[in-house]
Amino acid sequence: MSELAYMNRRAAAGELSASIAHEVNQPLTGISTRASAALRWLRAEKPNLEKVGTSLEQIIAATHRAADIVASVRSMFKRETSQRLPVDINELIRAVLAIAQTDLRKNGVELHTDLDERTLIVEGDQVQLQQVILNLIMNGIEAMQSVLPRRLMVKTGQRESRTVYVSVEDTGTGIDPANLDRVFSAMFTTKEHGMGMGLSICHSIIESHAGRIWVSPAVAGGSNFQFELPVKEV
Repeated sequence: MSELAYMNRRAAAGELSASIAHEVNQPLTGISTRASAALRWLRAEKPNLEKVGTSLEQIIAATHRAADIVASVRSMFKRETSQRLPVDINELIRAVLAIAQTDLRKNGVELHTDLDERTLIVEGDQVQLQQVILNLIMNGIEAMQSVLPRRLMVKTGQRESRTVYVSVEDTGTGIDPANLDRVFSAMFTTKEHGMGMGLSICHSIIESHAGRIWVSPAVAGGSNFQFELPVKEV
């Protein structure tokens, strides 16, 4: 299962290559633009050092942004270390959404997020949990290919049962009620070219983290995939 999970991430890396390139290009373009501006201010008849300083500060911020994207991609697509550490679910979701941003725009998907304002900490393997979130988001995008409007809602929160929950809801075609109990089974797929392993891998990862994952029909049509994990006591 670990090897299949790694193969699944490698496939996702190929699918997301355009998104990754775009997200890295944005701060690089900003660096180039601000560096040119700084040079112009320096070479002016009366150099404006204040504006040069502002440009340099913006360049530093953009380099940090590019470094964060690269670090996030590297961590998401490396092999697991099976290392369980405290993980901030909201930060994990933001990192995945940054990588999936171009695919969301390309497919005309309107993204809505409702992330709990509290810091939601669970204990887990960051790479594996990112993979679950990415799979659910990409599945949601694919489920909305033939429908309008296309809205994806990502929510987080904490229940009284001391669990953190994540919800990924789409406005897609939905799942046949007869298949609701089978979507997490290995080799089951409704996609023409699907292998039927993505959701099965998600199920195995969440179960190995002492959590549970399920799907239900969304109120406005489509599907609502949810998982919950125990809160990490601090």
